[in-house]
Amino acid sequence: KKGIYLDFQLTAKNAGSIKADNVILTIMDEDTIIQEKILGDFDLGSGITLKTTNLKLKRLNPDEIKFILDKEKKIKELNEENNIVNIKVED
Repeated sequence: KKGIYLDFQLTAKNAGSIKADNVILTIMDEDTIIQEKILGDFDLGSGITLKTTNLKLKRLNPDEIKFILDKEKKIKELNEENNIVNIKVED
């Protein structure tokens, strides 16, 4: 984190048994959406690594940032719990 900007790298994979269409990553600070990114379609076993620099946060000192895949739960899944990651933010 640099002031109000955040750099991060994350990897998202389809560990399911069917193709995941139109995967959307939602980045949140508490209940506020910072950004939504369309990641596209994920075939079985496929994934991506996303590197972002200078993502502008809504607040200067958030305690944590939440990364959510398929926030609206439009993709049929056996396990929804592995779609959310909470990261503590340190200056």
